[in-house]
Amino acid sequence: MRGLLFLLSALFLLESTDGHTEYEHLSQHDQRIIDKAITQANEEHGRDKHLDFASILHVNPEKRMLNVILKPTSCDNTTPSVHQKDCKIQDQARPQVSCVECRGSMSCFLRKDSPKIKQKEGECLNPSRPGRIYLVGGGTLMSESEGSGMHERNKNDQGYELNILF
Repeated sequence: MRGLLFLLSALFLLESTDGHTEYEHLSQHDQRIIDKAITQANEEHGRDKHLDFASILHVNPEKRMLNVILKPTSCDNTTPSVHQKDCKIQDQARPQVSCVECRGSMSCFLRKDSPKIKQKEGECLNPSRPGRIYLVGGGTLMSESEGSGMHERNKNDQGYELNILF
């Protein structure tokens, strides 16, 4: 019976270190992104303890978006700002940080700022199309051709070309 209890305890201990094990099995590309998040989070939000990789919250390869959770560790913040496998994650300690990497751009927020995190994820997953202006009631391609009537081409304040029909 004690052997079974010991085995279950060992399995529980292995399960609790999942974040570190996960990191070791990630691709080098994902590890570079996570190390970038660790560096930025420690610069912006790191206090006394080193913030390190705890888990991946969301990933969307098609949109090139990765959201990782970083938590304080047992190591001081003087350790190098990359993943430190010897530092033990302190799950209940603060600050906890969420870093969203979107198409090469990294943004890190305190986890308590969940509206900002969701907004950043939303912007990444549903990007607006800059440079396109849609005018309600605008003409069709045929009505905007050179021979179909008078029109004027102007640029607005942002430099976008507008076709104005008369």
